[in-house]
Amino acid sequence: MTRSANSPKARISARLLSSKTNLSALWCRPAMTSTKQPRTPTRLFLYCALVLFLVSSCGYSNPQTRLADLDLNGDGQLSIFVDMWSNKTNLLGLQGQMRQSLQQTLTKSNRFILSSSPADADYILGGTIFAVEIPGLSYGAFDRAVELRAEVELGYELRNAVTGKTVLEKSNYVKRETFRVGNDSVRTQSNQDLALLEMADTVAEDIEIQLFYFLTREGDSRTLVPSDDIEELE
Repeated sequence: MTRSANSPKARISARLLSSKTNLSALWCRPAMTSTKQPRTPTRLFLYCALVLFLVSSCGYSNPQTRLADLDLNGDGQLSIFVDMWSNKTNLLGLQGQMRQSLQQTLTKSNRFILSSSPADADYILGGTIFAVEIPGLSYGAFDRAVELRAEVELGYELRNAVTGKTVLEKSNYVKRETFRVGNDSVRTQSNQDLALLEMADTVAEDIEIQLFYFLTREGDSRTLVPSDDIEELE
């Protein structure tokens, strides 16, 4: 008895044979080669040129160049006169330390020139020491303080030497510096004086950076830099 070609078993066998044939064809098919051409030096150059153009069109400019544009004395730097600060505390001499630290910092800076007279300066930098507190920070046996913290509240302002207008002002500026209690009052006082000196140097560096970024802002769009831009040291 012959098997009919239209029987179910015959149709299944034909499908299996067809599937094996298709799989063999796919397995033996040669891999497709990529027609994508490698990036040529010319295309890479055009890409880099486009990136440079986009960066230059985003408003970036060199701060040193803007500082030269603001130059009033013709030598590429702004001159600043550091005025004596006002001291409203009972720590005599602290205002002198603050002024000396500012003068030393501005002298070492290549961004400004320290002027010896307000008449020869482009700007006048002054300030005020409002309060000084020396609270205990840590305690040892019998609740004796072993570490103290000097807290100084101050403010400063920058005035145009020609117009007298205040162009930059910052108040309620608090700095903190810790120091150890010595074996006697003389050693403790020495540690306190050293802490205040270090604090004055830190304040001077912060102010110098603040002045630079403020004075290098373009044109009349200059605004006061937010007080949060200068971090307080704990």
